[in-house]
Amino acid sequence: MVEEQKSVAAAVEDVEQVDTVDSVDETASVESADTAEEISEPTTNADQSDSADPPSGEENSAPAEPAAEPAAEAAQTSPTQRTRGVRQSKVASLYRSLRSGRSLEGSIEKVIKGGYEVKLGKIRGFCPHSQIDLHRVEDPEQHVGRSYPFRVTQVRRGGEDVVVSRRAVLEEDRREEASAVRATLIEGAVTRGRIVGTAGFGAFVDLGAGVMGLVHVSELSHSRVARVEDAVKVGDDVNVKILKLHESGRKISLSIRQAENDPWTGVAETFKPGQTCSGVVQRLTQFGAFVELAPGVEALAPASEFAPSPEGWKHGLEVGRSSDWLVLSVDSGQRRISITPPVDGFEGLATEPLEVGALVKGKVQRVEGYGVFVWLGPGRVGLMPNALSGAPRDADMKRRFPLGLEVEVEVRELADDGRRIRLASKGAGQSAERRPRREPRPKRSPATPRPAPSAGSSTFGTSLADKLRAALGESAGKS
Repeated sequence: MVEEQKSVAAAVEDVEQVDTVDSVDETASVESADTAEEISEPTTNADQSDSADPPSGEENSAPAEPAAEPAAEAAQTSPTQRTRGVRQSKVASLYRSLRSGRSLEGSIEKVIKGGYEVKLGKIRGFCPHSQIDLHRVEDPEQHVGRSYPFRVTQVRRGGEDVVVSRRAVLEEDRREEASAVRATLIEGAVTRGRIVGTAGFGAFVDLGAGVMGLVHVSELSHSRVARVEDAVKVGDDVNVKILKLHESGRKISLSIRQAENDPWTGVAETFKPGQTCSGVVQRLTQFGAFVELAPGVEALAPASEFAPSPEGWKHGLEVGRSSDWLVLSVDSGQRRISITPPVDGFEGLATEPLEVGALVKGKVQRVEGYGVFVWLGPGRVGLMPNALSGAPRDADMKRRFPLGLEVEVEVRELADDGRRIRLASKGAGQSAERRPRREPRPKRSPATPRPAPSAGSSTFGTSLADKLRAALGESAGKS
């Protein structure tokens, strides 16, 4: 019995060493504590068996006082031993959870610096903010008072420093769900998702069970998007089309624009040439203005189609401002619509037929190095070359034809169904017309031989040849 008590005491001392070693040594001490418990149980059974079957003969005559002495010693040390034993048993459960990966139920007591204080039975632990959920938590107080399963990630100083994680439990639960979700994704299919984050280059969409996809900024809308936040917001439920499933399975390319109906369907029936409609100016460039006529339908107002104005064609145009526009042409196949501002005095497009030789009035729109552009009406602009302007060759065309000057011109040529108009100043003579090209000279046939000189004729070449022959003959005779 004395030897058994010594073994129990040695096991208790091993358990007490947990407070002075690292987590690995603490694990070993817990195992020794478990061994001590296993050893103590047979000892108790042995005592019970001795009391039930007392020995006979001389052995029975031995006094029972030695057995009472260990009981008295255990009674004297039991308060400290029991306190330490209870704490070590609690710490042992933490180590077992740390080794096995089992989760423990805990309740969040309060928010502290860097995270939360979590109560795990009678032991307090710490959960960092980053480990309380799968995503960033905007309001930490929403978790206070709630109970969750936690995973023990660190135990130090005999259970005084315990770190737990709820995120590890959630991630493990979602792994199987994520595998099932990925198995249902097919390129080209349209599915439902939720916006969980935005960046300068696009938006992140949760397809379920934490499976993330990216919608590039160019795929957010049919309209031009300057900022991602203008198109979508965190928490929005959207339909997305799966564009690409990459081989790794972790990267998924999505599109919100392609999951919606094409706004250009039926544009030809909605907008027709000569029709007046309202639109919002989206941006201004050097060659014209881009105007949104409908969500996802953008038209171009070319600067060359604006009526002449001393302030310039950009006068009165502001980005974001809505105004009326006149439709010039529609090409739904190429997704192009040409528009221009309506002009007072004109109802719709200039539809009067033009004929070669007719005299029409217009205004100077701009002057280039090769000629003068004359605005004849909405959607109708002609070119008057310098040679047909009636001005001298060395004249200053910009001073002779200032912007907005009203001129009377003659139609000289029509091409491309009347879209290209060649004009001439009234009174410009036909001599100023473009001269016809000269006919090319006939090429000499290489097979035609040069005529041989007659026998009686003598040229410089033939006389020189005769002299050379005579000289060669004399030198040959002397030799």
